[in-house]
Amino acid sequence: MSDLVVGRIVAVDDHPGARAPSYLLRVTLGTRGERETSIERGSYERDELVGLQVVVAVHGDEANVVAARSHGAGVVLLRPDREVEDGTVVA
Repeated sequence: MSDLVVGRIVAVDDHPGARAPSYLLRVTLGTRGERETSIERGSYERDELVGLQVVVAVHGDEANVVAARSHGAGVVLLRPDREVEDGTVVA
């Protein structure tokens, strides 16, 4: 079972091993530590991702940023509409 928590993107790098052009993200989850995950490039520029709070599905050591795929907008990251503490569980 995965937990949905709020994390903050602290670093963004190119992900050269991905099938599609992607970013490798390092996300801090408060007291849960940091995890790495990736997203496809195209909808966001690297500099607008750093510092952004996002919803993350965490299962053990694995983490995936939660996103919606829109036909017009591409990948849209799910995020809180207000600042919350990193690691906050999504209810």
